[in-house]
Amino acid sequence: MSPRNVLAAWLYLAVVILVVAAVWLPGYPAWMTGVIAWAACLLLLPRLPQQQLVMVLVLAGIGALGIAWSMTRGASGLIGMALTQNVPLAGMLIAVSFLQLIAVSSESDAEPLESGRGALFKTMIGVHLFGAVINFSAVAIFADRLSARAKLTMEQAMGLSQAFIVGAAWSPFYGAMAAALTFAPEARLTQLIFWGIPVAIAGITVTWFTLTSERHRGGRDFVGYPLHLEALWVPAVLAVSVLAIHEWQPRWSVLAIIAAMASLVTVLTLLVRSGAGAVAILLRHVHNRLPAMNGELTLFLAAGILSAGMTGAIDVLDLALPFSHFGPLQASLVLIVMNLCAWIGLHPIILVSVLGPWIMPLQPDQTMLAMTFLMCWGVGLTACPMSNTMLAMAGRYGLPFGELLGMNRWFSAKVTVICIAVIYVYAALHGGL
Repeated sequence: MSPRNVLAAWLYLAVVILVVAAVWLPGYPAWMTGVIAWAACLLLLPRLPQQQLVMVLVLAGIGALGIAWSMTRGASGLIGMALTQNVPLAGMLIAVSFLQLIAVSSESDAEPLESGRGALFKTMIGVHLFGAVINFSAVAIFADRLSARAKLTMEQAMGLSQAFIVGAAWSPFYGAMAAALTFAPEARLTQLIFWGIPVAIAGITVTWFTLTSERHRGGRDFVGYPLHLEALWVPAVLAVSVLAIHEWQPRWSVLAIIAAMASLVTVLTLLVRSGAGAVAILLRHVHNRLPAMNGELTLFLAAGILSAGMTGAIDVLDLALPFSHFGPLQASLVLIVMNLCAWIGLHPIILVSVLGPWIMPLQPDQTMLAMTFLMCWGVGLTACPMSNTMLAMAGRYGLPFGELLGMNRWFSAKVTVICIAVIYVYAALHGGL
């Protein structure tokens, strides 16, 4: 491994430590963590695929121009915002990546694969719950196991991608939740989880009925992943501990709590399982996995620069939205527009970074705003050509990309209708109609 990669890996680890430590260090200059994060990104910039590099440069370039132009017209604080926006999100994602070391046991590798509707159900529930904690690593683990002896089928790809991505509607361990809380910081985590779970259940149900229809031979031929309920202790422990700590100390950053608990649970579990060997396992992850995350992390940090530039431009130009308040109708329209934009290739992190600063001056119900962002991530991203999950599913397992996107767009359209209904129910119960 090159010295450049090693240095970048340790800088990323420092980001996690500083994001967590900042909770107990009042007055700590958060921009320093941003500088460290960007230093790691720049060290690994030559490794980015060309398409991703172009997107990062465009986002950061537009944001930088917006910052410079706004500052010449009296705006202030934008450089600090650019250096701190989405940095806690990056720290959380890095910390969560360590969970793949403990979340899925290798015991399933020795078991025969199951088939039929029961296997379909277990596979979707398993990838959803594990994905809710270890993100795309769960999809890769499940898909690699399923494709070890036979090519991954379109039905398996649909079940895995849809059941995994819709978890963004509620899971506190997704980048979606981090982004939503960044731009709607007063949103209540417990409420977001409470209202996001029905969306996830609805999404999995839609997938179930699709894959058990006669068009897909009733699901009788579906070959699925062997999963045991006792393997779900990691998602359960993390979810309960994060919620308990957040209720105990609501002023602490949710992202810092998640990063701290993900790191702590991983280290303690590895120490119990491997003893002194845990150090070697952790070092291997730092050196190999963290540099491999650079594409995703750089995209999120570049979106932070774009958001700072948009904030300055909106303030200077006094740009107004086509509506004067943010109720369920406006939330539904924003969700539809965001999903359509995702369909044509705009990643939700870009959409959230642009719309968040624009909508906040309307003083919206921040929980409903965050719900809207999460729903876009969990539904629109299933059919986004720039989704890392979709690109990996097609490229890694040799699936026709256009066909997979097309099948997922039907899913996305159906679940969007359900999301709108959930938004209206939430508004009715919270006096927002």
